[in-house]
Amino acid sequence: MAMSRWRPYLLGALGLAAMTFPFLWLELRPDFANNTVKVAWSPAHGLKFFDDLLPVFVVAFLIWAGVRANRQWGWSDALERNAAWQKANLAGQHYWAWFTMPLVLSGPFFLSASGTGLLTNAGIYMVLALGLNITVGMTGLLVLGYAGFFAFGAYFFALTQEQLPYFPWWMAAPLAFPLGGGVGYLLGLPCLRLRGDYLAIVTLGFAEAFRETIRNLDFAGGDQGIILHDYSMFRGFAGIHSGTMCYVVTALTLFLAVFLVQRLYHSPVGRAWIAIRENEIAAASVGVPVVQMKLLAFSLSAAIAAVAGVIYAAKDGFVSPAMCEFQQSIMVLAMVILGGLGNSYGALLGAGLLYLVPEYLKLLPSTIQDSPALAALVPASVRDSLQDLSNYRLLLFGAVMVLMMLQRPQGLLGSRRRKTEMLHP
Repeated sequence: MAMSRWRPYLLGALGLAAMTFPFLWLELRPDFANNTVKVAWSPAHGLKFFDDLLPVFVVAFLIWAGVRANRQWGWSDALERNAAWQKANLAGQHYWAWFTMPLVLSGPFFLSASGTGLLTNAGIYMVLALGLNITVGMTGLLVLGYAGFFAFGAYFFALTQEQLPYFPWWMAAPLAFPLGGGVGYLLGLPCLRLRGDYLAIVTLGFAEAFRETIRNLDFAGGDQGIILHDYSMFRGFAGIHSGTMCYVVTALTLFLAVFLVQRLYHSPVGRAWIAIRENEIAAASVGVPVVQMKLLAFSLSAAIAAVAGVIYAAKDGFVSPAMCEFQQSIMVLAMVILGGLGNSYGALLGAGLLYLVPEYLKLLPSTIQDSPALAALVPASVRDSLQDLSNYRLLLFGAVMVLMMLQRPQGLLGSRRRKTEMLHP
């Protein structure tokens, strides 16, 4: 019984070793004198490869040990019971929102310029995750081309500021909201009868078609993109730095988006979205206007993404077709899934984790090296290990996402009902 249990793993390891053997343990050595190339045995190359992967093996072992410990002692169930108790005791108390807003807005006063920039980018991704959560989490419509709406808002701003003599960001953002909503409405019209994978393919095709279109338009800058004028970007005001201004605007936009989405979620519109997500046929049979609700979800989601695109363009001063690559759409979708489908605060948490943690892992070795106190405390071997860990940060996050799907498929802030639906459809 034990042998049959480990047999697939042994066969997989042997197959992987056979496929990677020529690349890891052999080396091509050219002989320029005789114009020949020799294949030589090189164990040092293979050992160096596995030495570089040592942090990955350590993290994988820790994850495996944690899963085994959870099965043995059930500590995750205790944490969930404690979290449920805290949620039940804090239900109905929304006073924390009044403390969160001043705390977030005061961030630039005790953060460095680089820290403020990282939090600004995280805020933009939070806005995107919040908008995508409307279609994917609340309405149950799988969208894989969400970055197309994001790029639409940025290019609308960039092209308009080139044509008009004075067109700042604070004029573009209010206009991008209805225009982005109109694009979402037009995209939603042919998608009304599509579900699941077919809907995902159509939205993915929209993003790819938009990217290829702007790449081949001369007035859109092609692959080189568009550089914005200084008067259109964020600028300092009343002694406030431009980076601080961008941070404050992003935070206010995020608060406004959270307020709007939460009000809709707890309204008849939100209940209609949930009904469509659970069972579209049953929702239509009880009088829910399925067509109108789907179009509203598409429009509102696209409008929020367009506003985020304007803020991103005004912050960086540059737009390019890379903004609507498939990787961007998948990143935002992963943020929503990690935080919890249908939960607005879960989308914010997932966006913050998936953006900030890899960035800080990337900056951690240089931060330790630049600080004499930290460099004296942390040994050189540990700094090298941290550097290796930062190089494999995306691989580590992939492992974390797989573990999340196995242990908590409803997301970090998801409900038990969503977990039951995913495990027993």
